[in-house]
Amino acid sequence: MPILKPRRYNWKDVAGISISASPAIVISLLLLAVVEALVPTFAIALATSWFVDTALSVFAQQVEVAAAYLPLATLILAIGLANTINSIPGFLQARLRYLLTRKLEPELLQVRANLAYQHIEDSDSWDLVERVSDELVDKILGGLNALIILVRNTAAVAAMFALLVAQVWWAAVAILVLCVPLFWLAVRAGRENYAAEVEALKYERRYSYYSEEVLTTRDGVEERTLFGYAPEITGRYSQAFAKAHQVQLRAELKTTITRKAAGAFLAIIGLLAILALINPVLSGQLSTGMFMGIVAAVFAVVEMVGGTLQSAVAKLSEAQFFLGDLTEFLALDSTAGATEMPAAQPIPLERLTFRNVSFQYPIGEHNVLNNVTFDLEPGKHYAFVGPNGAGKTTIAKLLTRLYDGYQGEILVNGIELRDYPGATAKAMVSVVHQDFARYQVSLADNIALGNVSNLLSPEKLLQVANKVSLGDALAQLPAGLDTPLGKLNEEGTDLAGGQWQKVAIARSFVSSAPVVILDEPTAALDPIAESEVYLEFENLMHGKTTIMISHRLGSTKLADKIFVIGQGTIVEQGSHAELMAQNGIYAQMFATQSKWYK
Repeated sequence: MPILKPRRYNWKDVAGISISASPAIVISLLLLAVVEALVPTFAIALATSWFVDTALSVFAQQVEVAAAYLPLATLILAIGLANTINSIPGFLQARLRYLLTRKLEPELLQVRANLAYQHIEDSDSWDLVERVSDELVDKILGGLNALIILVRNTAAVAAMFALLVAQVWWAAVAILVLCVPLFWLAVRAGRENYAAEVEALKYERRYSYYSEEVLTTRDGVEERTLFGYAPEITGRYSQAFAKAHQVQLRAELKTTITRKAAGAFLAIIGLLAILALINPVLSGQLSTGMFMGIVAAVFAVVEMVGGTLQSAVAKLSEAQFFLGDLTEFLALDSTAGATEMPAAQPIPLERLTFRNVSFQYPIGEHNVLNNVTFDLEPGKHYAFVGPNGAGKTTIAKLLTRLYDGYQGEILVNGIELRDYPGATAKAMVSVVHQDFARYQVSLADNIALGNVSNLLSPEKLLQVANKVSLGDALAQLPAGLDTPLGKLNEEGTDLAGGQWQKVAIARSFVSSAPVVILDEPTAALDPIAESEVYLEFENLMHGKTTIMISHRLGSTKLADKIFVIGQGTIVEQGSHAELMAQNGIYAQMFATQSKWYK
């Protein structure tokens, strides 16, 4: 039964979510909180009073020294009991953190895996996703701990109030009345602290990027040395770090000043209460021991109300606003069947048609595609070319159903693409992206991930690796196909950027999808290496329908038909020879780039 469900969350859910992970631990923590509150209040205060009064009687020679042994032992036992009880919650909370992480992390990953693609591309949505994912367990535990402190301190204040009201009732009432505005200030502080945390997170991501990706990674070491940009980036890191610190410091300073001022006012009330007890002590109406016990109780109340209790309310308020983010996160649109495995046997492609397709990104202001119409036949090779931003990659995103909100029709064998089940649609298309993934697993697994629905033999994997010109790299790997790639394992071997891209190409080639999209697949390769890959292209793609998306035209001669995209529409189409004869946009682009391949 999942813990995280789309609904409205509030501060009470720090307990509810925690109970879902471990009811026994949460109940134990709450019971310990009450015990923690009562032991110091009654046990220590009364034991102190008993011991002090007995000690004074010993000094006055009214009783034997032995009479002080039991009160002293009781006081030591009370202090020891309080310290022992105080240590138990830490162990329980560590266990609860483990259980929460074990249960919530898979659910978070599942929600993220099902998110509609528009939220991945939208920076505000992605900030929300990362904020909730990174901080969920910490905020739940922080809120639960604050709730436990509230229970403990409320019980302690109530017990001390009962102790004080019998002696200095007006001080008890004054402290109780003052709690109301202090709680309001604490709630406000929690809201401001969380808002500051959200604002600071933007700068934290920036300086983390500078420090973790630009200044310290192996990938950038050559350019850092060559261009000497480290001081400039270090300066930007310092600016972002200082800005994040400034935002948090401003909120923390305001909260601290308010808390300290309230604590000072409470201390004055407590001091007045203590002074009011001097006469009863001198007149014998109040024993010296009880006086000392009440003094300890008064200062404990001041510390709790002016310090830990306010902090707990602020933390619970902070958790409340975070849970608002959790509510928003779980309400984000999802894609049905996003985590389904592709069908093991894809449907054969008979025809693929774009009919008057227009599309605007959810965060865009204008159409990226405008009434695009074309037909693709099975087993043929197609190329979509044009400048960056013309809409080529958007066509790939629609074909892979990353976005469904287009106008017009995308028909596969005469059936609208959106009407196919998710598993069926996934099995239709394989893609090699320009921004390919580098999986820190073996070379064999890296390639096999392209066809997880079918078990591929080592011979098949080796054949594909050789076809994409990975033979030389494979010969250098100590364990061949079984060599871990990257630096995650001690035995791992890293590859050059072009070699990694060939691995990504191999991953797509092993797919059984009838349509293969190569979205700038050779962008990281030099023209010679690019030509070598395309020499094997027809053999690799035998029997498949291929769509090459590129602004580099070295591969276009292999295409049966070329579509030239400009400003979201098809401006030219035809074979290489036909387009060259037209002497239009394509011919000009090809003439400009042809010298790269000579």
